[in-house]
Amino acid sequence: MWQTFEITVGEAKHRARFRLMGRQVVMEWRGGRAVDWCGILRPEVVAAQRLRRLVSAQAVAA
Repeated sequence: MWQTFEITVGEAKHRARFRLMGRQVVMEWRGGRAVDWCGILRPEVVAAQRLRRLVSAQAVAA
């Protein structure tokens, strides 16, 4: 089951959704899909941090 979440970076809000598949977090956002190892962390924390890194990297590249 997909869970949606939202983060704020600067003045912009970014939405994404994630689900847990085994021990991996699969996250989808407007820029594509990312898969991260979850380990002992909560999946919502892993997904939010990954989205924050992706959004920051996209802003620097632009």
